[in-house]
Amino acid sequence: MTSTNNTTASDYVNCPDCGGAGEYEVEVEVIDHANGGFIKGIMQTCEFCVGDGEVHEEDAAEFLIRDEFEQ
Repeated sequence: MTSTNNTTASDYVNCPDCGGAGEYEVEVEVIDHANGGFIKGIMQTCEFCVGDGEVHEEDAAEFLIRDEFEQ
């Protein structure tokens, strides 16, 4: 008899937030008084998958449903 809480590798899918990379680029403003400043891209760890690149398929479905309602 197996529990319904058992998870296997096939229960995980690529993170819908970062696309499976585990991180994504964000733009930050850099103050530079001499040249007027600029925008710099930095890599940030994905908060949804905590940098793993994969999430449980139920969590991914929940994320996609939430994303549809916010738009």
